[in-house]
Amino acid sequence: MQTDSLLTLKLPEGYTFADLKIRRCDLDAIDLDMDLVKRVCNINGLDFTKVLQDPGPVVTSILAVWYKSHLAAGGQPDPLMEELKSQDARSH
Repeated sequence: MQTDSLLTLKLPEGYTFADLKIRRCDLDAIDLDMDLVKRVCNINGLDFTKVLQDPGPVVTSILAVWYKSHLAAGGQPDPLMEELKSQDARSH
């Protein structure tokens, strides 16, 4: 069972979920603003160089936390994130 305990990331002030500029670049890959990911890593004390070696877990956590926060604040659903969430649900 997944818990939110590891998903207690601080998000940078003055940025919105849309600033991540998430887009699909391949059937099973996405692209996003890695400068903003680096900023999130820095404010959370994560070593960005190490994150780049295996970005999947950290990027997934950032997306999950930020998207959840975005929706909780009344933000509009993002079609790509909704698609990714449904794919994740099907794979479990």
